[in-house]
Amino acid sequence: MSKLLSLFIFLVFFVQQLFAQSPIQQFWAQNQNQYLLDKMVNTTPSVAYSVRKLRRAYTGFAMRVRRSSDNATGDVRFDANGAVSANSSIVITASGTGSLTVGSSLTFSTFYSATSVFVTTWYDQSGNLRNVSQATTSQQPRIVNAGSLEVSNSKASVKFTTTSATVLQATIAASTMFASGYIGSASLVLEASTGSTSAFGYSDGGSNRWQAHINESTNLYFDVGNGYNRLSYANSANAGVLRNYVLIAGASLMQVWVSGTNVASSAPTMSAATTTIFNIGGIPLFPGSWYHNDHISEVIIFPKVLSASELGIQQTDQKKFYGTP
Repeated sequence: MSKLLSLFIFLVFFVQQLFAQSPIQQFWAQNQNQYLLDKMVNTTPSVAYSVRKLRRAYTGFAMRVRRSSDNATGDVRFDANGAVSANSSIVITASGTGSLTVGSSLTFSTFYSATSVFVTTWYDQSGNLRNVSQATTSQQPRIVNAGSLEVSNSKASVKFTTTSATVLQATIAASTMFASGYIGSASLVLEASTGSTSAFGYSDGGSNRWQAHINESTNLYFDVGNGYNRLSYANSANAGVLRNYVLIAGASLMQVWVSGTNVASSAPTMSAATTTIFNIGGIPLFPGSWYHNDHISEVIIFPKVLSASELGIQQTDQKKFYGTP
C-alpha cells in the first residue's frame, strides 16, 4: 500500500470518528488547545486579568509580586500548563534588601520559600496594556501566605482583605472601558465576601458607579450609571466559595448570571458613568470598609453585551479550568 493511500485512509477514519462524536466532544476536539479569549473570536475585551493565560498571542507575565522578607520583586510567568503555580518561573526586577540579582530567573516556589508574597501589579492580557497596580505595600493583595500559595479550588488565586484595604487600580475612564460609558459585560471568577464589601469597578463615592458589591450583607448588588440603577440577588449561599459571575449592562437591560444561570434581570433606564479610576478589590472613595474580603481569580470586561453563545463559551471554559459548578 502506498504512503499516499495510507494517509487517505487515515484521514477518512479521523473524519468519521470526529463526526461520530457528540457536539460537546466535537467542541473539545477542536478547541482543547485554545485559550478562553481565542475562542471568543469576535469579542475583544477592554481588560483581562487572570491567574491563567487567556490568549495565545499574549507573551507577557501574569503579575509582578513583592516578597515581604526583603521586598525583592519579580515578574511571574505562567507555567507549562498556562497558569500561575509553584512551578512558575519568576524574573527578578528588584533585589530589595536581599541578594537576588536583577534579571535572574528562579522558580516561584524558591522565591517565596517560607515568606509571604504580595501582588504589586496584575498584568492586563487584553492587549490594551491597562495593568492594575498598588504602590502602597500595606494595601497590596496576597498571592503567597507564609510560604503557602494562595489557592481556591486548588488553583492559585489573589487574596484581598478588608482589614488591609487591599486594592489594585488603574486610571481608565469608564467611557473607555464601556461602550457609551456603561454598556458592557464583566466576567468574574471569585469568592463572594461576607459583610459589606465591593469586589471591583467604578464609583465616585456617591451615585456615579459601574460596580458590584459581592456581597453587601447577604446580597449581590450590581450598580450601573450616573445616578445608578441597581440590580440585586440573594447571594449569601455563595460566600467563601469560588463561583463564575457575569454582570451585563445593555442599552436598557441589566443581568446577573451565577454559574451559568440568569439569576436576576431588569430593564431600567441607564446612563453613562463618568468616573476614571478602575478598582479590583474595593472602592476606596466609599467611607468605611468597602473592600473585598476573599479570593479573586479572574476579571475580564467586554465593551458589549455578550451573546448567548459567548456566555456559553466563557462559562464552559471557566468551569473546566477552575472546577466551578
